[in-house]
Amino acid sequence: MIDLTQKDSLLDTELFDMLSQSATDVYFYVCDFTAGRTRWSAGAVAEFELQDEYMEASDWMWLCRIHPEDQEKFVRDLEHMMSGKNGDVHHCEYRIRNRAGQYVWIRSRGVLRRDQNGVPTFFAAVLRNMGLNPKYDTTTNLYTVHEFRARLYETLARPDQAGGILLFDIDDFSRINGSHDYAFGNQVLRAFAEKLLSLHLPGFLFRMDGDKFAYWMDDAEPEDLETVFARYNTAAAELLVGDEEIPLVLTGGYVLYPADGNRAEDLHRRLEVAMNTAKHSAPGSLCAYTAEMYRDEQRINALRSAIHRAVLHDFEGFSLQYQPQIYTRSGKCPAAEAILCWSAADHPDVTHEELMAALEDSGDILAVGRWALEQALRQVRIWQQVVPEFGISMDISSRQIIQKGFLEIVCQLAQDYALPPNTLCLELNNGCYAAGDRHLSDLTRILRSHNITVALDGFSPEWFSVEMLRKLNPRWVKLSSDFAGDAEDAVNPALPALLALFHQLGIYVCIKGISTRPQAALAARAGADFVQGPLYARPLAAEAFVAEYIQPQRA
Repeated sequence: MIDLTQKDSLLDTELFDMLSQSATDVYFYVCDFTAGRTRWSAGAVAEFELQDEYMEASDWMWLCRIHPEDQEKFVRDLEHMMSGKNGDVHHCEYRIRNRAGQYVWIRSRGVLRRDQNGVPTFFAAVLRNMGLNPKYDTTTNLYTVHEFRARLYETLARPDQAGGILLFDIDDFSRINGSHDYAFGNQVLRAFAEKLLSLHLPGFLFRMDGDKFAYWMDDAEPEDLETVFARYNTAAAELLVGDEEIPLVLTGGYVLYPADGNRAEDLHRRLEVAMNTAKHSAPGSLCAYTAEMYRDEQRINALRSAIHRAVLHDFEGFSLQYQPQIYTRSGKCPAAEAILCWSAADHPDVTHEELMAALEDSGDILAVGRWALEQALRQVRIWQQVVPEFGISMDISSRQIIQKGFLEIVCQLAQDYALPPNTLCLELNNGCYAAGDRHLSDLTRILRSHNITVALDGFSPEWFSVEMLRKLNPRWVKLSSDFAGDAEDAVNPALPALLALFHQLGIYVCIKGISTRPQAALAARAGADFVQGPLYARPLAAEAFVAEYIQPQRA
């Protein structure tokens, strides 16, 4: 147990004591990685009802208080700092729950210090409480997204109002943060905002989330917004930050009101739809919201509502299918992946990706995930009466792993169904990486202690160092066949070396999505332990899976 009363760290200086008492809306936080403890200023302890000034590693405690919509960007920013992408600087704005149960906006600025080997030693941050709805963005001096929303509600409350709104962002802005640092990125945003304001165009300019901006013009016609966007794009292409040229490219979308909607939530969402359509179809362009987009949006909303009703009606229409995971050398099937499916008469062709996106958006993934896990465990327990060590794996989403009580539910279900050790595997998808390495390390450690294995599904080398893999210690890593290559003349030269590294760390490798024999041959030659994909079988109903893969293994 860490002694939280020890007084031999930067956490315990008189300067920290003085700063801790100096303001009620500014908080201080220091983390000593070596000692494994943190200290929070007295104001933070009181405002956010923290356990104490001194605590063991408290990032998970803080993450649980952050608004669910802001958790991913908070974790991503910390990950970029830890990896050096942000130049050891943390700068993030997010909402967090205070002692009154309200979500207030926090602007957090922090600096990481490393030892001579590059290992983090200290992290210190200053957090400013901006209240419920800050009016001005301090980086750009533009109106904030809160002012945008307030103006939207106020304007649409008057039926005689008409105008247009343009939403745009800076393409590939993360490249600037990556090639410079986060502080320089803020300089770019400030210089960009100043240049746009210097054009003296009529209307209002807002800084939205991240590198998004909005322009609002009353009585606007499409050509007015197109002209504004063209002038903004020209200005962005000629941006100077100090003496350095930083040319930017903008992509945007626009709506007209009341033609494209008379509800604030609808217009804001349709702005995002229009801009995202432009980003997917023609980056650097401007896209008007259209009726076709509206129909697509209506379909998505209808799908989300239908799935929610199905959840409320005892998971009506939900089912599991099973795809075999095959030993590369022997061709035997020791395990299967359980894949969630859903169908209804009025939604006959819902893909797995659409289903998961709808469940994530609505939050129904929490209830459905538990239902699906229990169904899978019940099924594999039956199969284990024929093949005693047969395994089952299932995708887990980021929403699930940050759910309070998730680990307890999983471990209890595994115990209830008396699974043999290491026959249940939870596959963490790409979205789970946003939870942060510390939370993932704790999660995998607890699961291993209950004989539940972990796989990293969709593994991306850019996310993980060797040290990170050692901390997480997954049993499996799943690579896409796209990463491996699709034919003998298109082999990824890094694949054999990567697989050798995994094997050195004691990690099995499964290459998924195998659809051709050249892919299968490549996977075997590179050293993959398992393969999975339509070449062997598409996902099957339980009865078909038994006939094809369980019964042939009967002793």
